[in-house]
Amino acid sequence: MLITSALVACSSATPTQETDSSTSVAAPTAIETTTSVAEDTTTTTEVATTTTLAVDDIEARINAVIDEFLATTLTPGVTVSILQPSSNGEIEAINIARGVREARGSETVSTSDYFRWGSITKTMTSVVMLQLVEEGLVDLDASVSTYLGSGWAAGYELDGVDYGDAITIRQILQHTDGFAEFAFDLGFYALASVRLATPFEPEEIIAWAVDRGPQYEPGTDYEYNTVGHIIAGLVIEEVTGNPAHIELRNRLFDPAGATEVYLAPQESPPNDTVSGYVRGELKTALDFVPGFAAFSAEATVGAYYNISVIPQEVLRSAGWTGGGIEAQAEDLARVFRSEFTSALSDNMLNQFVTPSEFSNYGLGITVSEVNGIETYSHGGGVPGFRSHAAYMPALDLTIAVSANLIPIDPDIETLAIDIAEVIIDNL
Repeated sequence: MLITSALVACSSATPTQETDSSTSVAAPTAIETTTSVAEDTTTTTEVATTTTLAVDDIEARINAVIDEFLATTLTPGVTVSILQPSSNGEIEAINIARGVREARGSETVSTSDYFRWGSITKTMTSVVMLQLVEEGLVDLDASVSTYLGSGWAAGYELDGVDYGDAITIRQILQHTDGFAEFAFDLGFYALASVRLATPFEPEEIIAWAVDRGPQYEPGTDYEYNTVGHIIAGLVIEEVTGNPAHIELRNRLFDPAGATEVYLAPQESPPNDTVSGYVRGELKTALDFVPGFAAFSAEATVGAYYNISVIPQEVLRSAGWTGGGIEAQAEDLARVFRSEFTSALSDNMLNQFVTPSEFSNYGLGITVSEVNGIETYSHGGGVPGFRSHAAYMPALDLTIAVSANLIPIDPDIETLAIDIAEVIIDNL
């Protein structure tokens, strides 16, 4: 496969390691330690705390882990947020930013910088859908056509059978709907390249996937894709009568006290995200596809392609409710934690984290173990950014990390795991 990373996806491919001595690693812009009351998950009242020797030691060890990651992967910059219970029962946030905002640049990354978090958006969309299930507005096992109308995916055919009206809500949330992943398709990149300044509408992405047809009979297998959660966004809008970004903000962001989380393209942060870079086979693809190749001279930084120099409309719109979140790390972490601690009833949380028979993926979340501890996680990858978020319910530990480079080898999930091990070792 030519394209090993994604417009909006969680790639399992192992990228090729690059060597580029032009990428520098800088000292951290900031290390912030704040606390909020654990019992009140609907608001976040932060006060400065005295950094203890224990916290100092943890931060020093985490910094060492991050610096090794930056040096090994040649990643320009990383933002990290860790939420954990403090000794007084409150939730403590440790926010760390290391590296630089631009390859070959000197301006360091800040904890207040915005990154693109890609497919971690899917967890948020799934949680809102499950809230609607709890409210009786959506049935997980009803067909999507119940909400979007018969024929919404007409022509979604495999071996002469049209499965359009048979796809269920459950299937679009657990990636058993048969849709192809546009972010792994060179033809889609070619399509996108001729309209970089024109945003994609959700219906255009869905039409592309319907035209591609099912990759297998829906409901009989698993294949990760973004299209299903874009469909979920349309269902949310249909049953609530509100734009999806408004529903996410009212139902998730505001209750978590997260003001610096935005669903593109309808929302934008007050400042641009840091510069994002691609390399390896994805850079080769962008240098080859005419629309992207037109910017290659300006975008090329050694072995990297700076996606920030091209028009952003396509990049910011393609993922939408499947991958459009732009955020500061701490607020992303607060939203992610709330998905397991306050946003869902016990019944809906169980639905969320129960994998299908075909994978370890539930209704928008990956279920695994780290050091024998149950972990709920999701990755995110868009051109220029690779991210990972994880929650360990037994420890009430949340980790959110994002880097302004894709692909990365070893992948950024390893950084999240290494950070978790530092925290666990300190318990």
